Amino acid sequence: MTQINCQITKVIQKDFNSLWQCKQRGSNTIEISTPYLLPDSTLLSLFITERNKNFIVHDGGSIAQIVAENCPFPDDEIKASLEGFAAKYGVKQCWDAAKQKIFFKDCDKKSLISSVAFDLASFATAVTNVLVAASYDEPDIEVDERFQRNADSFIKSAIPTGLTFKPRQEIKEVPGVKFSGIITRSNRIWLVSYVTGSTLPYFVRSVAMTKMNFEHVWKVNHLASYIGRTIPLINTDAGGYKPDKLKWQLPDLQAASQDTLVKWEDRESITRLFN
Repeated sequence: MTQINCQITKVIQKDFNSLWQCKQRGSNTIEISTPYLLPDSTLLSLFITERNKNFIVHDGGSIAQIVAENCPFPDDEIKASLEGFAAKYGVKQCWDAAKQKIFFKDCDKKSLISSVAFDLASFATAVTNVLVAASYDEPDIEVDERFQRNADSFIKSAIPTGLTFKPRQEIKEVPGVKFSGIITRSNRIWLVSYVTGSTLPYFVRSVAMTKMNFEHVWKVNHLASYIGRTIPLINTDAGGYKPDKLKWQLPDLQAASQDTLVKWEDRESITRLFN
């Protein structure tokens, strides 16, 4: 009987390392083909350039190109997702001579190049999976609409007397964003967003969009003084709800919502938030 042991890691390292390929591109630029698979089934290439004693790692425009060619979402949603993920990973943006958007990170020491490249690769796979992979399968709209109706009915019955619930509403301070529901009192407002999705990619996208919207809400100074809560209501019955695959996304969402998060399976707890 063959016994498995840690020597196998040497084989894995050797095979994994063979997936990394490097080509010289001019006198001070190299292209590295990485093992990171993008949702259009291509491997991510990173470019490393030295300029003015600074090392720049960039994507060569591939992220923007993949999103533009494969993502059907509205431009404002694409822009919000790209900017939100870029901020999370500390990634910068610029335009090249051909007016193509470039995402990059830089550093002033060779020893930091590996860390910068890892951050950029993680950003590339995360943002393209949210914007592109989620669009390959049609969402189960009927299931999501059923949850929406159930959630609306529950909130209407759960809010205390004197509060008003309005579904699918915008507020003037955050134009272009339609919240799942707004609960109001004369001098107080609660914002609710339903987080759902029939597949994991759709659920991740819902988490990401809710997080960015709530982060923006709390940055609007005159809003913060009269917001009761920003409440993400998590559809734990959704096909895309996979807690083991959302180990950092849900805590990040809760933090962006000022430590508030309600799961549908624990929906009765929402009543304590309206005070």
